[in-house]
Parts: sequence; structure tokens; C-alpha cells
Amino acid sequence: MKQLRHFYKKDLEAKYSKEYLYVKAFYVHHLLDYFRETRFDIHDLDLIFKKFLQEKIIDEIYVDKGNKINFQKEILSIFKLFRTNKDQLFADLEGDYISPTPKKKSP
Repeated sequence: MKQLRHFYKKDLEAKYSKEYLYVKAFYVHHLLDYFRETRFDIHDLDLIFKKFLQEKIIDEIYVDKGNKINFQKEILSIFKLFRTNKDQLFADLEGDYISPTPKKKSP
């Protein structure tokens, strides 16, 4: 939670008009770590995303005077990006994260 607060403050200082780029980078970093750590089939993105939310992260913080900041929108945008680009994601994950997938031969 301390890291998330830090990156939230960095976003405020950078004035990215509520894009929360540092916060998104924080979540992407932890999601990629989760791909390496999990015992679940990483090709099942829906399951991975669900378990990531349950086991690994928090999606909101309380800041000044008890104001709650929710990052669900940013998390969902990352999930959407990963789903949309899953072929590239799995290609990038090969090696450190997953065993190389066999290349299909053309018919």
C-alpha cells in the first residue's frame, strides 16, 4: 500500500490529468510478477486477472482526510490491453515466465 500511495503522489506531482501512469506501471509490474509466481494456467487470462485481484493487490487507497481513491478503472484498462494483445503478451512472457510454445506449421 505504501508503494501505491507513493506512485499516486508521483502522478499528482506530474500532473498527467488523472491518467495515473505511475499507478498503471505499478500494477503492470505486479501483474507480470504474478504471471511468474502463479500456479494457475496463465493462458486463462480471466482466471489470472480474477486471482490477481483476490491475492496480490488492492484497488483503492485512502489519502488526505480519509478520501478514497479507487484504481479499478486503471486496472481494467490494463486487463483490456493484455487481452487485446494476448499473442504479443505470451510471446514476451516466453522464457522467464512460460515455456516456449511450439510454432504451428503452415498447412
